[in-house]
Amino acid sequence: MPHPPHAVATRTEVEAVLRCTAPRPAPLFLPAIYEHKAWFIGSTPSAISRDAGLLTQALLAEFEAIGPDALAVGVDVYNIEAEAAGCPVTFYEGADTSIPGIKPGDHLIHVGDDLAQARVPNPLQAGRMPVNLEAVRRVRRELGGDYWLRGAVSGPFSLAVNLVGAEALFMACFDCPEWVQQLLAYAARIIREFSRAYLDAGAELIVFDSQASPELLSPQMYREFVLPVTRDFAAWAATQGVRDVPLIIGGDTTKIANLLVETGCNNLLCDFTGDFDQWAAVCRTARRALRRNISPHVIGASTPDQIYGIVAQEIARGRDLPGYIVGTAVIPFGTPTAKILAVKRACLDAAR
Repeated sequence: MPHPPHAVATRTEVEAVLRCTAPRPAPLFLPAIYEHKAWFIGSTPSAISRDAGLLTQALLAEFEAIGPDALAVGVDVYNIEAEAAGCPVTFYEGADTSIPGIKPGDHLIHVGDDLAQARVPNPLQAGRMPVNLEAVRRVRRELGGDYWLRGAVSGPFSLAVNLVGAEALFMACFDCPEWVQQLLAYAARIIREFSRAYLDAGAELIVFDSQASPELLSPQMYREFVLPVTRDFAAWAATQGVRDVPLIIGGDTTKIANLLVETGCNNLLCDFTGDFDQWAAVCRTARRALRRNISPHVIGASTPDQIYGIVAQEIARGRDLPGYIVGTAVIPFGTPTAKILAVKRACLDAAR
């Protein structure tokens, strides 16, 4: 078993934080590391995202180098379900460290398409879903059952954007609202099947739906289109024995904080642009775990000592908040490890 540079939280400790059931002197440390995983093994995002062996090596190297309190299995996390359904993904060869992606125009569905018989991909066979599932099985064998290992899934609106295209979908919300609801129901079926496969492989879940941010979608539209299908997903997860569903929506989500509580997801994100005080009040009342992200500008432009000081200030703000978690925005490929460890060190020192 790899040895991280600092102690990591046990499953019981993570669950206590997510459920706001017991105080923890040191906040959980959950950096957002996706394409940067490849850097730990001298590889590229495209390479590790297509090879279960390389992805496993990258995850274990991340664990050993950084010691996060949970790992997330995923690289280009928003593309996996759409690719499995039939959208082509562009990869980069050689030393190119660009992130794989779906190009504009390479979408599978057109507004108005009949979705009644739309195919739900088999996670054991379709696209790169099997790569992520095999990586889960291998990492779980290495790290054991007491470590929090999360399988990344797209949220329903973000998957719908990749299936249809952002501009077409946003226009359809006004012109064809009933069809959009059918599309989101189809996206939800895909997400449930992938989630079920992750659970069978030994992972927990983490849901990413940043296309539903108020910076892109109005709170009224979130309530009408996204809230019902997200709430249904959280309720379905509960029927599968899942008590903890982190929901990650980047950007300033302060305007929809109360709506996110209504989803039933119990670990919510206050990104670095969000109003921490408003978010803290919402989560304290609703007993939801709150993850506060450190700005990527801070990590990119600051020394490790400067990062440590800024993180310590953020920890002090949330010291008395049940379920407080320190995260980061997505760590860019090639970020020096010392900068990420400065965040970890501030979290551990908070317990002293």
